[in-house]
Parts: sequence; structure tokens; C-alpha cells
Amino acid sequence: MKKNGYLIIVLMLLSKMIFAQQNDAIGTLGIQIEKKINRTFSGVFYTQYGFNENFTELGYFLNDFGVNIKLNESFTIGLNYRITEIKLDNNQYQSRFLTYGDISYNKSAGPFSILARSRFVTKAYGYHFDDELNYKTDAHYLRNKLQVKYEINYTYSVFASGEQIYRLDRENNTDQIRIAAGINYQINKQQRLQFAHTYSRELNTKRPDTNFIYGLTYYFKF
Repeated sequence: MKKNGYLIIVLMLLSKMIFAQQNDAIGTLGIQIEKKINRTFSGVFYTQYGFNENFTELGYFLNDFGVNIKLNESFTIGLNYRITEIKLDNNQYQSRFLTYGDISYNKSAGPFSILARSRFVTKAYGYHFDDELNYKTDAHYLRNKLQVKYEINYTYSVFASGEQIYRLDRENNTDQIRIAAGINYQINKQQRLQFAHTYSRELNTKRPDTNFIYGLTYYFKF
């Protein structure tokens, strides 16, 4: 009964956030497929569609390919390549290319677990390895994230996280912060659904954007 109470509280908080701030709402739909090669190595594919203007237009879509290597029970490293198409004001789509590597630490204690992740990202604005030939110079980021999760039962879990997006090549400023909360629904051993609400706020800029992002992601692991 106590665990069901936690779930009801989280659902009420998420619904309150959903029906507020609709003018800045962004919706995302994602699918992640992970294939375990052996006990330590796995391949991952992820695709996501983002809908702007209160879910009325396709603002971007992306495809992400990567590998994860589990070093031990707590530490995992990953390497990924992402292609993103972003809609411009002239209704054309512009390509962005991200290469990133990360290291994460995961530790459980009873129904609680904590995840700490640090990710180095290089964003390229064009197809060339020489960034001077692209339409913008490459950007470099460090993204630090901390997440706490609570397992209500086998089927449901809730989580909250905070993330700092730190621009390394622009006076070492924090470009953005993200705060998220959500619910996981474990369908079976291989499949999981996740609903999350994210508050995203730009920093250190004259006209900072604030976005309220509502995401639904399907995960399949085999």
C-alpha cells in the first residue's frame, strides 16, 4: 500500500507539470534497442522524434549508434555516434553530428539505486573532419548527470535526475541545466516503457530558452 502511494504522488506531480506551461511544451517519442553480445559488451541503437510548438510540428529527429562495455558491477563506458536533423525557420532541416563517450557508475541499495554519469561530447556542424570547412566550428561539452531511482515493485519504478551541460570551449560556462522526473513500466524481462518530464533551462545567454519536455521511450533489450 505504501509503495502504491509513492506511485500516486509521482503521477499527480507529473500531471500537474504536464497541464502547466503548455506554451513551451515539447514532446518526444523514442525507441532504444540493445543487443548483448556477451556479459560485458553490447550494441545500442536509439532513434527519437521531437515535436515543437506544443506537439504540432516535427522539430528534429535523430539516430544514435553505440557500444557499451561493462567494466564491472558498477562501472560502464560507452562510445556513440549521433546524426540529428533540426528544423530551421525556413522549414529546411540542418544536420548535426555528435560523437560522445561516457563513463557511468551505478550502485543499488535495497529498492534505491543511484546513477552518476559523465559524458564528453563533440558536436560537428557539417560532414568534414576539418571543422573549418563546416558551416560552424565544432562545439565541445561535458555533460554531468546524477539520477536516483526507487523500485516500487517489479513492474513500476520512479526516478528523478539533474544534469549539467557544460560548454568547454566557451569560457567554460554552464550552457544548460536539466531536471527530470519520470516513471518506468517494466513490461517483461526484455521490454520497458518510460515516461519522463524534463525541465530544461539555458544559462549564460542574453535570451535564455526554457523548455518543458514530455518524453515517451520504449526500450527493448535482448
